[in-house]
Amino acid sequence: MTNDELFETVQQAQYGERQAMQKIIEAYYPLIRKQTRTLDPSTSKDFEQTIIEKIVRAVHNYDITSLPDFITFCQANTQPE
Repeated sequence: MTNDELFETVQQAQYGERQAMQKIIEAYYPLIRKQTRTLDPSTSKDFEQTIIEKIVRAVHNYDITSLPDFITFCQANTQPE
């Protein structure tokens, strides 16, 4: 997904289009799965769900009228607390 496509998809998701949110999650799902492979199977699903929840929150909280771009915003807002 290009940055322009991601921007448009984030806009659509913010307007409540569930398919757009699903498209964003699917775009990042391979990376999420890659990260969970190193975890214990009993915790990997919980970790996966936590990351997906953070992505959903980031999409809804992202101000599309400001900088940084969405990818940078997600990286800054998904760091361990």
